[in-house]
Amino acid sequence: MIVSFIQSLFPPVNDASGRFSWRLTIHHSLYYLLLVTLAGAQSVSNYMMSGMQILLAVNWALEWDMRRKFGRGGLHPLLVAFLVLAAVHLLWMIPTANIDSGLADLFGKLPLLAIPLIVLTSRPLNRNQFFFIAFFFVGTVFVATIIGHVRYATMPDLAYREIIPFISHIRFALNVCLAILFLIAFLTVQTRRRGEINLVELLSIGALIVYFLHFLLLIHSYTAFVILFVVSIVMLIAFGKRCQKKWRITLVTLFSVVVIAVVAVLGSLIRDYYRPVPLLNQPLATHTANGNPYLHKQDGLIENGNLIDNYVCNSELTTEWRKRSQMELDSVTSNGYAVYPTLLRYLNALGTTKDSVGMQLLTPEDVRAIEQGIANPVYLHGSKLRTMVYVMLYEYESARVLGSVKNFTMLQRFELWEHAWEVFVKHPLFGVGTGDVKDACMEQLKSSDSPLAGIQRNPHNQYLSFLVSFGLIGTVVLFAAFIIALRRLKLRERPLLVAYIVVLLVSFITENTLSTLAGCVFSTTFFCLLSQIPDGETSPNYNNIPTL
Repeated sequence: MIVSFIQSLFPPVNDASGRFSWRLTIHHSLYYLLLVTLAGAQSVSNYMMSGMQILLAVNWALEWDMRRKFGRGGLHPLLVAFLVLAAVHLLWMIPTANIDSGLADLFGKLPLLAIPLIVLTSRPLNRNQFFFIAFFFVGTVFVATIIGHVRYATMPDLAYREIIPFISHIRFALNVCLAILFLIAFLTVQTRRRGEINLVELLSIGALIVYFLHFLLLIHSYTAFVILFVVSIVMLIAFGKRCQKKWRITLVTLFSVVVIAVVAVLGSLIRDYYRPVPLLNQPLATHTANGNPYLHKQDGLIENGNLIDNYVCNSELTTEWRKRSQMELDSVTSNGYAVYPTLLRYLNALGTTKDSVGMQLLTPEDVRAIEQGIANPVYLHGSKLRTMVYVMLYEYESARVLGSVKNFTMLQRFELWEHAWEVFVKHPLFGVGTGDVKDACMEQLKSSDSPLAGIQRNPHNQYLSFLVSFGLIGTVVLFAAFIIALRRLKLRERPLLVAYIVVLLVSFITENTLSTLAGCVFSTTFFCLLSQIPDGETSPNYNNIPTL
């Protein structure tokens, strides 16, 4: 059985005359091995991703066989869509003022052309080959999370964005989502093949999925949970009717229970965040125990049930802090936050006054945490879910009360989206061109006197990036090309491809997914592979493979 499986990974290839060809077999085997490595590299190395693409291109060119690649039945519909994407980027260089930026953008998006061209003109993989690639991908994601956990445990000053050292934590979260989908797909295929659920497989895969979900909490990936929620809804609606009635009822019930549980937990955490502490329920004191006056801003900025800017005595804070730390209150912590507001928030979260009395409650561990820029003891001792929710609520409170968006990832996105939309409104038909997006958005931020003025940022939304770059005309052309391609792919027969597309489309809302190498490789490799492997395909018979 093992020998048969290995043979299925490296099947013989015939030439145009139907005769076995060593040369084509070797090239196809190299193509497959390079794809396996490229799939694994998505989670661990940008350099490997670049290197594998170059080697794939060299192998593709040396294989030649262009008559088969381009001469039979026309181009793959998805390849046509990616060619349209490349053509639009190239054509919209005409109105671009910043040519250097435009050329850099074109170069960075080469994987959007190279990978579809190579994969969709090469011989399709069989089902065993694809699932081995998928398992290798899941394995590298798992190894990367282990490395991330080790870094998190051994580097106390490590920000959650840097837990994964290989690629952006946002791009890695997409890889984790896809790994979860592959695990579910494997369990589904095995269950359908046997006609029953294997308990060992169910428990093993379930444990791994829970582990991946925990890691998403560790890296604060709000988007990943939204993606998985949307994927669940789409898959239930689109493919639930294909299940037997008892399984359909079970899936809907399970999904409903999970949703109710999540809503209940989130509601409890939000209630705890805003639950008033005893200090807030008492009449405002005017002086500290030492007779110094309190400052009460009464601005309504709440964290952990208390007002951050009430009960502040700066003179006592300064005196007591100097006794406890070598850092000055006006200095900056290792993660870029100022010590003074970090100290205020930490004391506030403890439910105490911000004076000498409150300072006495700080343990040496608390002082070290403040020096590291940790502004809430919940971030130290609370669960990952509580920490993530509290961070989100504090960002909301800061925006509501202070109008602050700096250093807050989600709030910055709202600000960037608003101004990117204003740029699009000024150039609705043809946009600003391939290379002028960042310049146009930065100018809009500056002219609107935005808190983010002076920062050169993309819109952090792929849809808005398309609209700003290409206007309505270019964007409609792009989406029309992919919609036509997907209609020809018969998505009803490919649930895993549908789930992958949903992951991609939802990621476009909060990120310029196509602005990095990792994002481009993620958006093409499995897109192309899944478009070649129908969900209903049966594995070929490899019993009659000739001896090589």
